[in-house]
Amino acid sequence: MRVNALTLIRIIGIGCALLFGVFAARVIAQDATGLQSLPAVRQAAERALRRAIDPALTGVELTAATLDARLRLPACGAALETHVQPPRGTQSRVPVRVACNQGATWSLNVPVEIRREQQVLVMKRAVARGETLGAGDVVAQKRVLAGLASPFVARIEDLNGRPTRRPLPEGTAVTAEALAPALLIHRGQNVTLTASAGGFEVRAPGRAMSDAGAQQRLRVQNLDSLKIVEGVAESDSVVRVNP
Repeated sequence: MRVNALTLIRIIGIGCALLFGVFAARVIAQDATGLQSLPAVRQAAERALRRAIDPALTGVELTAATLDARLRLPACGAALETHVQPPRGTQSRVPVRVACNQGATWSLNVPVEIRREQQVLVMKRAVARGETLGAGDVVAQKRVLAGLASPFVARIEDLNGRPTRRPLPEGTAVTAEALAPALLIHRGQNVTLTASAGGFEVRAPGRAMSDAGAQQRLRVQNLDSLKIVEGVAESDSVVRVNP
């Protein structure tokens, strides 16, 4: 049977294309053969960090950094080895050492981001400096924050009668730093002044001239001598004065 020349050329072209396709596929397969899976490296880093975190902590999200697609690592002949230091509470990015020591020798640091869903208290109204917050001033919300520890106040009881250090606008998440220590003694309050000397303790009635939290210094007036002295708030009614 005679084959048209044009048909023959077409047949030869198709055959070459098929042959080239098979060759190209083999080349690609050979390039990929023997290379370590980069997603597996990232997963190993995330698992290692997960093991280093207290399992009692809930809502923890770990995300390993995306590795450069041009990175070519020989496939490891055994399970990948990992090393990581337990993260600090405020640490939001932790390097995890991932290494291969069998069949190929390589290692690299994989940064892993830490985020955690936590409850925070958010202001329902604006307050001025020095105001004491209560349950009616805040609302609890869930937020995803960097790191394991949170700088924000999470529970109503953590407000604990603590005055604000600065104005807080409506919608602001309340941080522990934004609250001063709870006041033990208030200005104008009657207190007991105590002083120790020579193994004896002397007590006298007094009046606070300023507010003070636990172990904070404040000015007080001795109601017996009417002198103004400085002391330290020991409790909600006692101020210790140096003789």
